[in-house]
Amino acid sequence: MQAPVGRAGEERVGIVIPIPEPHAARLAGLRAAAGDPFAAVPPHLTLLTGLPATDWNQIVEHVAAVAAATEPTTLRFSGTATFRPLTPVVYCPVSVGERWCRTLHAALQAGPLAAPSAYPFVPHVTLGQGLDDATLDALEASQAAVEWELRADRVSLYGDLGDADWKLRATFPLGTL
Repeated sequence: MQAPVGRAGEERVGIVIPIPEPHAARLAGLRAAAGDPFAAVPPHLTLLTGLPATDWNQIVEHVAAVAAATEPTTLRFSGTATFRPLTPVVYCPVSVGERWCRTLHAALQAGPLAAPSAYPFVPHVTLGQGLDDATLDALEASQAAVEWELRADRVSLYGDLGDADWKLRATFPLGTL
């Protein structure tokens, strides 16, 4: 899901598992072909987003420690689902590794990033967002039988000043303890 828009000048945190090639190009191509207004955003699995950045030093230390203590894993994605009618999003859910994602999410959403979530955490990769229902329906149907996997071996930390211009702060390899 897209993070809530923050107030201008209020920096927010985003933490994701980046999607590697060849999947990144395929997913970006799907979004671009559908006319997705967020197609330029690199494909990713969001772990946390929209939380206020109160102390970047503490946040970096926290994310680095969680990443170091988390072993890499293989995630499998199967089929499609949607967040409609709540938000106009079609996504590919995690079918193998969901518990691992939830455990990583919970570990990250602690310490300097402890805050209530606006939505329940659903491990997924967005396929289309902010599109009309007919386009989302077509995208959902066209990807319903697609399965793919990736090796989740790093997390990336982003910052945003409330203008939806997320900047990469750092990438941390998993399982370095």
